[in-house]
Amino acid sequence: MRIDFGILGAAGKACVVAVAVVFAAVVAPWAFAFTEGEPGGVQARVESAEVVVVRSVADDGAVKERPIIAGSGTAFRDCKDQDLCPQMLVVPSSERGIELGTIETVEERKAAEKVRRVTLQTFAIGKYEVSVGEYERCVAAGACREPEWREAGGQFNIETGRNNYYKRLGGNVTGKTFPIVGVSWDDAVAYALWLGKTTGQAYRLPSDAEWEYAARAGTRTTYWWGNPEKPGDKVMAACRGCGSEWDGVNNAPVTSFAANAWGLHNVHGNVWEWTADYYCDDFRSGREDGGARDKDDCAVRDAPELHVLRGGSSFYEARFMKSSTRLRQDHDFRNFSVGFRVARTLVPSTR
Repeated sequence: MRIDFGILGAAGKACVVAVAVVFAAVVAPWAFAFTEGEPGGVQARVESAEVVVVRSVADDGAVKERPIIAGSGTAFRDCKDQDLCPQMLVVPSSERGIELGTIETVEERKAAEKVRRVTLQTFAIGKYEVSVGEYERCVAAGACREPEWREAGGQFNIETGRNNYYKRLGGNVTGKTFPIVGVSWDDAVAYALWLGKTTGQAYRLPSDAEWEYAARAGTRTTYWWGNPEKPGDKVMAACRGCGSEWDGVNNAPVTSFAANAWGLHNVHGNVWEWTADYYCDDFRSGREDGGARDKDDCAVRDAPELHVLRGGSSFYEARFMKSSTRLRQDHDFRNFSVGFRVARTLVPSTR
């Protein structure tokens, strides 16, 4: 069977690449393709596992190919500019379905964490939280507004503002390798849209279900590494009581701590991360395909325009950074402990 993937390269040149798909009974029926660098072509095959083969074109015209197995932790970028395009990871599908949320036997399970079964297609997600350096490119392009701590004339401006909200955090707010904070859900969506237009790829925020699935990386424990927040003497995250130098006092660089089995860093602690969904207390009412709740249509709600935050923060206790914990906030809320990471749709085009 042959399928055409319509691809718009980062240079703005359209191309169509023929992709051969071989079906295997033990895996999901689709392989997904993407570009790396520019202009670039791609080819994908499904064999004994979900595999994508990335073809990149060097400046001298030489073509290089490398396979990426979904869930292997191998990253790719959609352009050569490392300050522009974030590193992305291919997340395997859950064709047979997967359970998310907190199982009934766990103490302090919240209503918003009740078990939900979803079937997810393969997608890509950021290896790291979006950094200050990456977000600044969007601001420079005029597509994103300044973060709260750099807003001209604002009370929270880190240099001129009268409020010490961000000033006390210093370089951990402004440093290029630290997570961008002081951005709203609207800001995060604007960044993803800009990145998509810049690269020609379908960037967005991850759905609520996608975020938890990628954070768990195949586990059903409280955290991806197990149930205790600090196994033995090993520090795994930044949170109040996690044992890191940033606990309760500051944000950590996006590259801090060990990655989970699929290559994601800082899915527990550090900064809260926006997801695409409108918040609904009943986690089980979400879409079966794991897609985002893109309408504010929750049957029971006490405020409009609330969106889901995931992952916890260095300023919150460990119980808030569980894989299943969901918080809610207004779409225009900004805070020194709130950032985001991006996702990317990997689907064949209809052209």
